[in-house]
Amino acid sequence: MILTVDAGNSNICFSIHEETHPEPLFLERIHTDRTRTAVEYAVTIRTILKLHHIEDTAITACALSSVVPQVTGQLTEALSQLLDLSVIRVNAGLDLDFTIDTYDPYEVGTDILCDAAGALLTADGPVIDIDMGTATVISMVDGYRGGPRALRGVTICSGVRTSLNSLSETTSALPDIGLDAPERAIGTNTVDAMRSGIIYGTAGMLDRIITEMEREAGVPCRIFATGGCSPFITPFLTHTVTWDPGLLMKGLWSICLRNR
Repeated sequence: MILTVDAGNSNICFSIHEETHPEPLFLERIHTDRTRTAVEYAVTIRTILKLHHIEDTAITACALSSVVPQVTGQLTEALSQLLDLSVIRVNAGLDLDFTIDTYDPYEVGTDILCDAAGALLTADGPVIDIDMGTATVISMVDGYRGGPRALRGVTICSGVRTSLNSLSETTSALPDIGLDAPERAIGTNTVDAMRSGIIYGTAGMLDRIITEMEREAGVPCRIFATGGCSPFITPFLTHTVTWDPGLLMKGLWSICLRNR
C-alpha cells in the first residue's frame, strides 16, 4: 500500500492507495499545526492508520507534498521513523510525467504539481485544474499521452473562505457566514447579499480565467476542480467541470510510483 500526505496551510490530508489503483481508499484531514513535533505527528498518523485497520508494515511507499515549510521537516521525520521508509518529497526535480514551463520551476507549489499529475491520469489532452483551498489556484497543462506534456502556468487568487473571513473581519457590520447556495443574485438581506457576492463572484472570476486560458492555449481544455470549497462553487460555473476531491492525492500516488 502507498501512503500519500499533503500538507496545506489549513489542513494536512492523509490517504492510502493500492499500488495498482490511484483512487484513495480513504481520505482523512487534520488541522495544520506548525507547533507539533515529529513525535506528535507520528502518533497522529499511527492513530489514523489504526482507525482504518492498516498496519505500519503494510505501507511500502510514502510520498509527501508540503507547501508549509514549518511542518515539512516534522512530517518527514515522523513518516520516516514510523514507517522505516525513505519519504518521497515532491519537488520540481522529480519525474512528474510533464515538464514545468515557468520562469523558476522550483517556485511552483508542490500542490500544483500534484494536481496536474492527478488530472493527467484521467485526461488525454490539455487540462485546466482548479484547486480551491486557502488560495484558489488555476493551472494549465497541455500535451497528449505519448508525447511531451508541460505545465504552462498558473493563476493564483484569494481563496473563497479567505475572502469571506477578510470581509467579515475588516467590515464591522458584516457577519460570518457559511457557503450555502444563494437563492438569487440580488440579495434582499445582508447574508444573502454576501452569499451572492462570494458564490457568483468566484464562479464568474473562474469562468473568465478559464476562457482566457483556453484562448491563450488555442485549444479547449478539460477542466477539473478540487479542494474543500469547490463543491460550493462548481455548480455555478458555466463551463463543464469535473469535480474530483481526490485529485491531488491521486497525483501524489502517481508521482510516488514514478519515483520510488
